[in-house]
Amino acid sequence: MNNNRPTHDALVDAIYESALNPVKWKDTLNRLSAYLNASAINMIGLQVQNYDNPFLLSQNIPSDYGRDYRNYWREHDIWVQAGIDKGLNGGGKTLTGDMLVDRRSFLQSTFYNEWLAEQNISDVLSTNLWDDNPNTPKIILCFFRGVGQHSFQESDRLNLHHLAHHLNRAFSITSQLKLSEQKNVLEESIVDSIGHALFVLNENQKIIKCNAAATRLLSGHPGLIKIRHERLIALGHHASPSLEEAIALADRGHHAEIVFTSTQLGTIKETRHARLTPLKEAAIWPLTHRAHYLLLIEKNDEIKQETLRAFCALFNMTASEQQVLLGLMQDATPEEIAQSFNVSLTTIRSHIQHIRQKTGVRRMTELVRVALIATRSL
Repeated sequence: MNNNRPTHDALVDAIYESALNPVKWKDTLNRLSAYLNASAINMIGLQVQNYDNPFLLSQNIPSDYGRDYRNYWREHDIWVQAGIDKGLNGGGKTLTGDMLVDRRSFLQSTFYNEWLAEQNISDVLSTNLWDDNPNTPKIILCFFRGVGQHSFQESDRLNLHHLAHHLNRAFSITSQLKLSEQKNVLEESIVDSIGHALFVLNENQKIIKCNAAATRLLSGHPGLIKIRHERLIALGHHASPSLEEAIALADRGHHAEIVFTSTQLGTIKETRHARLTPLKEAAIWPLTHRAHYLLLIEKNDEIKQETLRAFCALFNMTASEQQVLLGLMQDATPEEIAQSFNVSLTTIRSHIQHIRQKTGVRRMTELVRVALIATRSL
C-alpha cells in the first residue's frame, strides 16, 4: 500500500486549483496517476487542429508517439475500434480495457504486439471528459499499466469515474478562462487602435483603465487632464459643463458632452471635445462592477503638415495647390487666400479647379471634408 497515495478529497481540491492555475495541471495529473497506480498518462484532444499531434499531455510515452499515432489509431487501435463498435465513444464514459475488448483478443492484436508492448503498456483506464455542452473541450484522459502490472479493476474505474465530473468541469473552466483572456487581449488591442483617448473611471472618478491614445495624451499634454491621487478631477483650463456637472448628468443616466480648453506656453488656446457616458450603457471592456463611467476625448483637430504633404503627393498636387488646399481647410475663402498670397482670385480659382480634377471631387465642401479626414491628428 502506498502511504503517499493522495486521498480523493485532496485530488478534488487539486483539480479545481489547477482549473484556476493551469500550470498545476501536470502535477495534479501525476498525483491522479499515483492514486490509480498507473505507470503512464496520455491526454488526447479530439479537437486539435489538423490532428498533427492529438496528445495534449503525456507521461512515460514518447512525444513522437503521438505524431505516429495520428496515422495509425483508426486502423490498428483495437481499444478505439471496440469503443466505436460498441457505442462507448460518447462523452461521460469511464472504461477499462476489458470493457472494450476481450483480454485474449487484445494480447493477440497487432496493436498490442507492435506498439503497446514496446511502450510497456498492457491495460488502459480511460474517461471521456465532455458532455452535451458544445463549448466543452473534448478530451480523453487515459491511464496505463505496464506489462508486468495487474489490470485495472472495477474499483479503479469507479474511483476515476467519481473524479471525472470534477475534471470535466475544471477543464471547462480552464478553457473558458483561456478564451476570456484571449478575448480581453483582442478587445484591448482593438480599443488601443482607436485614435480617441478612452478612460474608464470608477464611481469615485479613479482611473481604472485607459487605452494607448489616453496614455499618449497624458504624457504629451500633462496639463490637459488634471489628476490627483489617480482621480480625474478636471478637464483643461475651462470646461462647459464642468466635470462635476457632467458626472451628475451621467449619474442620472444621461450622456454629457463637454467642451474644454487648454493653454500651453507660447501657443494659443486649443478647444477639445469630450463625452462622458455611464458605462452600464456602453461597456467596451469586460470590466468588473467597479467600472462606472467612460470618458472619451476626441482626437485633436490640428492638421498634421506631414500628413497633408503625403495627401497632396498622392494626387500629384503642386506646392501652390497644397497651400490653397490648406487655406480652404482652415475655412478661408478663395478671396482671402488670394489676398494672403498676393495673387489674383483667378489664379486661386484655377488652383482649386486643378485640385478638383486631380482628386476627382466636384464640390469644394466635399473636397475639404475628404482632406480633413485624411489629415487630422490621431
